[in-house]
Amino acid sequence: MKLNLLSTCLMVIAAIVAGSACSGVSQYRYWNIYAMTEPAPSTEKLYDDGKIKVRFWIDEKKIHFRFSNLTSQMITINWRKAVYIHTDGKKHPVANIDSIFSDRKDDPPPSQIPPGKTVDDFLAPSQNVEKLEEWTWYAYPLFNLFNERAYDNKGKIFGVDMPVKAEGKWHTYKFRFKISSVIPGVRRL
Repeated sequence: MKLNLLSTCLMVIAAIVAGSACSGVSQYRYWNIYAMTEPAPSTEKLYDDGKIKVRFWIDEKKIHFRFSNLTSQMITINWRKAVYIHTDGKKHPVANIDSIFSDRKDDPPPSQIPPGKTVDDFLAPSQNVEKLEEWTWYAYPLFNLFNERAYDNKGKIFGVDMPVKAEGKWHTYKFRFKISSVIPGVRRL
């Protein structure tokens, strides 16, 4: 009887864990694993130069980041001059959180980050975003993650050039990322 109760409890716990794990399941068959290669190598995709601190995380469709202003002055990001560099080397204008799902996706306003503040934002190539109908937008994936050709992503480099005005001077940060691995994803049935 005790063994039966124990195995029932274990099955319930396994079902709960499996059910909660499915909430993060992707519709794609493969996942890319990324590492930052420039301006400083980082498997955590973290950069800090004393003026800014940026932590990136990348999903199928967007490059997310947490941007901290470490200075005592306002920092500006010029999204109109920022570009996404695809693995083929071609540069594409970007849209960010303030413009991606709007008619301003091709002309995003600059972001201002006050001294000592941190903002969460994301970017995507504006050409990857399509308005399907009123109030309905679709963002296309950055890479092929649908079939076995996804394994060809491994080793490829892509990036973002982000013009930032800090302490009164413009500097274009050139963030580069390498697809260090491609793994099979967990899919819904």
